[in-house]
Amino acid sequence: MDKTQKSLLIIFILALLLRTIKLSSLPAGFHADEVRAGWNAYSILKTGQDDRGNTLAMYYNTFGDFRPTGIIYFTIPSIAILGLNEFAVRLPSALFGALTIFPLFLFTFALTNKKGIALLASLFLAISPWHISVSRATSEVAISMFFVLGGLVFLTKNKFISIISFLIGYLLYHSARLLSPAFALITLLYLWRNSSITSKRHAVSVTIILILLTGLFTFDKEARGRFSQVSIFNDIDTAKELMRMPFEEGENKVFIARFFHNKPLTYSRKFINEYTSYFSANFLIGDEGKPARYRTPAIGVLTYIEVILVLVGLAAISRKNKYFLALLLLLAAPLPAALTTEDAPNLHRSFFMVPFFSIIEAIGFSFLTSFKPYSKLITVGLSFAILANFIFFWHMYSTHAVYKISGSRSYGSKELALQLNEVENKYDQIFLTNIPDDPYPWIAFFNKLNPDEFNKSAIKREHGVWTYRNYIFTTQRCPSQDAFDNQKPDNILAVDAEGCSEGSDLHNRGDVQILSEVKRPNEAETVIYTLWSKTSNQ
Repeated sequence: MDKTQKSLLIIFILALLLRTIKLSSLPAGFHADEVRAGWNAYSILKTGQDDRGNTLAMYYNTFGDFRPTGIIYFTIPSIAILGLNEFAVRLPSALFGALTIFPLFLFTFALTNKKGIALLASLFLAISPWHISVSRATSEVAISMFFVLGGLVFLTKNKFISIISFLIGYLLYHSARLLSPAFALITLLYLWRNSSITSKRHAVSVTIILILLTGLFTFDKEARGRFSQVSIFNDIDTAKELMRMPFEEGENKVFIARFFHNKPLTYSRKFINEYTSYFSANFLIGDEGKPARYRTPAIGVLTYIEVILVLVGLAAISRKNKYFLALLLLLAAPLPAALTTEDAPNLHRSFFMVPFFSIIEAIGFSFLTSFKPYSKLITVGLSFAILANFIFFWHMYSTHAVYKISGSRSYGSKELALQLNEVENKYDQIFLTNIPDDPYPWIAFFNKLNPDEFNKSAIKREHGVWTYRNYIFTTQRCPSQDAFDNQKPDNILAVDAEGCSEGSDLHNRGDVQILSEVKRPNEAETVIYTLWSKTSNQ
């Protein structure tokens, strides 16, 4: 093992540690997407079907979003080995997030022919706050990125491996289906003049196949499900703008209105506004990145030192007139995200920007440290700044994020499931609210229920009230209002959502009391769930 290989191994170990330390508890709150991925992986492992009774499904439909099921299948091995727990569910994206440094190293080395810059790019990805926070949170895009970068590495070398790698990325995340052919085409055109005939054939074959694959997915209604929900073409504000007409009639006013508010101009303007937001200061170093569950308080998607290195890297690329491919791919990366408006600017849909930012940062670092006789001094200064920025990020992520973003990470659902597990045998009926999230997957996951038995009942959940054993899942925000009447058994537990207990008539009843409250870890200690109890022993 030579020096470069040893260095790369050390970077990988660092990346893996940063993505697995306290993985069960950080990020705080086991989000709905995470628990569904874990429970469905467990269901498939035990029964061969997901919790909707589907076998080998390509999509999982939660609310018309049709999420690719790749993340579920990648979770099955870790659950089979480690059991049904949060660490096992989060491990695949954390592991592939760490493994991404290898294709990034190979790609950067092929681009620059400099091992030092390639190692730096891998290091910057390993310590990237953006990449760490997303890859620790059961994110399919972190796994997809590994395979898309792998496809780029083999684009001109082995078309079979390249296509397979890209295809796996397709099965994991929607954006990969647009970005893969775009990345391949940009890389092909950039390398065309300096590539051999064999390399060109490989790249052309892969690019054509990717374009055809993307076309096939475009015709699939389920594949378009999520895009139809969030695209600029279905945005309410855009639709309102298209409907704007002058209040007074007149040919000139009608002509002007149609000139400025026609579909091509309106959609183009909306797209440009969305696209440029991904390069704004508010997104890169501010707090506009969404969704909130991936954010770290007081930290943008890039740290201040990263922004400086990116700016220097761009200057170096322009001055040396090379390595432009990294910039071109960075500019292409947010294109799918710019076609959407929900939770925008979206740091998850634009996640493919991260590796190319890392490459440009590495170019900037190499450029700054090339100035002699101050290269050592600059290296020490930059290293200290990078370390200080990272320590600040980790402090905010591991300490303050618990209080700031727990509300966006389904915090309380796990705690409710664990409490119910302790007391469920004491009650004949347990009435549950489905607000803010339907608690069924957490109850099934943390109680390790039999998926073959439980899922047969859970399939009915979209038709209103449904039951499993003594659990009654309702659509009411405050099921306690109807739970405690004279026709019900003596032993009843009712779980209300936030705000229900305030002013409730149950406070005046001697036979009903608050068993416990599930609170959010914020300054106000917001009550998420209130558990009302009535037993024959009271």
